[in-house]
Amino acid sequence: MTTYAPADGPTPGTHRDVVAILAEQRHHQLRVQRDRMTWWIPSIFVIGLGVSILGLVPSVAAFRADGSQPLSVAVFGLFSLLFGWSVMLWLAGPFFLRPRIVPYFAIELGSYGGETMAAFQRGRGLYREIVALEQLGRSRGVKSLASFGFRYDHYGQNVQWHPASEGLRTVDALRQGLGTHGAIGRDVTLDLDTLASVLRTAADRGVDFSLVLRLHASENMQGVCTREVRQGSFW
Repeated sequence: MTTYAPADGPTPGTHRDVVAILAEQRHHQLRVQRDRMTWWIPSIFVIGLGVSILGLVPSVAAFRADGSQPLSVAVFGLFSLLFGWSVMLWLAGPFFLRPRIVPYFAIELGSYGGETMAAFQRGRGLYREIVALEQLGRSRGVKSLASFGFRYDHYGQNVQWHPASEGLRTVDALRQGLGTHGAIGRDVTLDLDTLASVLRTAADRGVDFSLVLRLHASENMQGVCTREVRQGSFW
């Protein structure tokens, strides 16, 4: 089994630091995903595409020559499209990532599908506007969002837990200061409000948290629940 050394990255301080932290974390996660990939699954689609093309080429030639084998052309053509589409999605997947920043808790706060899951389903705006939010946090005199993340034990890293009350203080300050930064997208307001609500629940229960980078805008929740081995919980 492959062992992954913690990729802790630079210490947050300037907006360049947070960009470097997120870039390093993204690279680390993609590398681990690639190393863990079950290669026989995409191999099935690659082999299927090859077989379909090998069957399609002579079938098309025969159809063009004397009009024979129309069914073979249709069948092999259909499978070539299906397998080809699957291979293209597999190859192009890393280019269509939509990262988001979500909270991660030391213990479970609520049930799957419950209110504490709301912040896990958002976070795209936080990722996109992280530089502006870091600058806003400094102007408000609170800890930066980057200081609460982004290590994740699922990728072989040591999670650093923080009191939810500290995170809530930062998020509340950012939310109050958004009026002075009109360039920040409206979805950031909803991201911060949702994060504040969940952190408030965690703070009331004395549950520590961290922030985690996830690379997809939406996910199969069943896969998140059953396939990952992790110390904490997203809700």
